[in-house]
Amino acid sequence: MLWVFAAAGDGSIHDDVEVMRIRPTPKNHPAPPRLKKPAVLFLFQLLIAVSHLGLFAPIARAHDARLDLPDPQSIPEAWSVILECAANVDQLLDQGLLPDLALQIANTSAPIRLLQAHATDHVDKDNFLELSRELMTTGFDVILAGREKVEPLRLARAKWVIYRQLLTKLESHFSPESLKAIIYICPMHPHDRHLMRDEKCTACGMALVRRHIPASSVYEKPGEPSMKLTVTASPLEVGHPAVVKIRLTKSDQSPVSLADLVEVHTQKIHLLINDRSLTDYHHEHPRPTDVPGEYAFTFTPIRSGPYRIWADVVPTATSIQEYILADIPANTAPAPLADRESIQTAIVDGRKYELNLLTDGKPIRAGQTITGTIAVTGANGQPFIKLEPVMGAFAHIVGFSEDVKTVIHIHPWGREPTKADDRGGPAFSFRLYAPTPGFLRLYGQVQIDGVSQFAPFGLTILPAEKATISPAMSDGLK
Repeated sequence: MLWVFAAAGDGSIHDDVEVMRIRPTPKNHPAPPRLKKPAVLFLFQLLIAVSHLGLFAPIARAHDARLDLPDPQSIPEAWSVILECAANVDQLLDQGLLPDLALQIANTSAPIRLLQAHATDHVDKDNFLELSRELMTTGFDVILAGREKVEPLRLARAKWVIYRQLLTKLESHFSPESLKAIIYICPMHPHDRHLMRDEKCTACGMALVRRHIPASSVYEKPGEPSMKLTVTASPLEVGHPAVVKIRLTKSDQSPVSLADLVEVHTQKIHLLINDRSLTDYHHEHPRPTDVPGEYAFTFTPIRSGPYRIWADVVPTATSIQEYILADIPANTAPAPLADRESIQTAIVDGRKYELNLLTDGKPIRAGQTITGTIAVTGANGQPFIKLEPVMGAFAHIVGFSEDVKTVIHIHPWGREPTKADDRGGPAFSFRLYAPTPGFLRLYGQVQIDGVSQFAPFGLTILPAEKATISPAMSDGLK
């Protein structure tokens, strides 16, 4: 399998990795059956229906994985998609939200074709194929019924009853185990899919979360986050503690509660905060106030000018990471970007932090996935092995681009702490992916003696020469 990465270069708030797959036909894998005329007609009609509904919008980044749902690679994953999309249609019909019916039914096309490719596994192959074709045709009938000018909801519901009956018959051809699979994904790399929750992301080593296929995009705009962040605070003053309140709201203006968010690395809200010079990084975790959707925290700025917040959250509705951006105001002018030097060694409290990137002597380019290691040496010159647990890991790596829009949040792979007295070091490794060119301020965050330490580095990211193929990434179910 080949992987092609497209860097986010449009300055979107939540720039993230986009992945397009070029998948050769596996050896000894049954080829999908040739589509007969009804199936070809279904796909052609479905294409027209979806385009008429305005669903061919630009691919949304970070949170809107439904517009780029990857093809399933196993029967359990195929059934996971089919059954979750069917449950979504149940919900849409209950709420009378007809515009999104086409998207949910279109999501089942690739899974059904995968089931058809394995039709030889069934004793009654002809009956199975006929059922699957009827299911696809009935799915299109549901879409058409929902677009009728007179009583579209009643007609769509009637067609959906038939669809559900066919689906139940199709399920009878498979074992209960195949129908109960749960798919787990990385919030930062949602194309990395697994059947086992205790596995790690093959891209970044991050813990997995359960995948959810959203039911509706009625209240969302492609390419934009599903939430909004607003800030309430007095103008910042250098050296003075600032009490900051933030408010998280959904696209329909309803408040975002902690129940709406997935816990990632011991927290449900990570606030990545920096000034415009990119030299005063703070990592905060706000606490809820008595006002629904409102959260508060305190920090002390040491630079002039406004500070920018990137709220790093994972909505339960999508299980996909989002970065939501807002500014904390100040009455002073911002400090300029401090420097653009490539710095791979930092001294913090007498300890040396050395960044090593495996680039084979070549410059770092946007769109590449590079293995990096940060080694820590104590003030005595010996390898430091007393890194304490911080947010469920021995280290966190955060990078800020000079565009002051793009941010990356990386976790090291390998052993993670399981209890408070676990210790790590002297080095931790990670995979670095820079989505945009330009200067990147990278921080390695560790905890020593109960205090967070931030080791700053500087990297120059050159523009991508072309799409980068990275065999290190994997999209397969494990």
